[in-house]
Amino acid sequence: MGGTAKVLLLKNKTCPIDPYQTIFEENGFTPVFVPLIEHKHLPHECLALFQDDNYLRQLRHIVISSQRTVECLNESIIPRLTAQQRDDLHNKVVYTVGPATASFLERCGFKNVRGGIHAGNGDILADLIIAELKGDESSDVSCLPEILLLVGETRRDIIPKKLTSAGISSRELVTYQTKTLDDNFRRFEQCYSPHSWVVFFSPQGAGEIVEYLQRNPVNVACIGPTTEKSLSKKGLNPTVVSQKPEPHSLLESLESI
Repeated sequence: MGGTAKVLLLKNKTCPIDPYQTIFEENGFTPVFVPLIEHKHLPHECLALFQDDNYLRQLRHIVISSQRTVECLNESIIPRLTAQQRDDLHNKVVYTVGPATASFLERCGFKNVRGGIHAGNGDILADLIIAELKGDESSDVSCLPEILLLVGETRRDIIPKKLTSAGISSRELVTYQTKTLDDNFRRFEQCYSPHSWVVFFSPQGAGEIVEYLQRNPVNVACIGPTTEKSLSKKGLNPTVVSQKPEPHSLLESLESI
């Protein structure tokens, strides 16, 4: 397929740089962002922990599975820490899902980011964490300080369940909440054309759009098997599914058609 198609990305644009916009524009596509949800930072509890020097000193591992959490850290938490606290935080081991979030963390100053391109979902990331911690012969996982999981208000519980089953203690802390926007379909319809690609990153807030696309077939792409299953259950079968949750993989999927 030629690289002149409009691509409707049903997501919030990541600031200051969205890698999907960069990759698609470089390859001749026209990316259009259609946000379906809004995010509100909830930094206070996390900020209080990171301002506690004793807690920050004993903390060794953090798990972050969403770019929204990184935004909360970068915009609402880290600027309010002392220089020493920022340095301590940036040197923690941070496990994350997907290369885009890993890259974002590195741009924000984190120096020891793991997972990323090697962990496309929470299930794989949990296995990676368990393998690394249990592979360290010098430590008994039951004696490790709890792992801090920074999460959204709505999240799956795969990672904490797997960690618990492996004898690894963890603590979840909510850093943001999401709310479905009121005028999703109107904004989608304003951008949509029959030759567009429509890319789903999550089923949240997409109900009317899914119903419309069932009646008006178009090329549909989605990021990952979880979103694919959700769309298929609603009767919308994606044309392609990105093999990895990152822009290069999505671009390859679209160009394969």
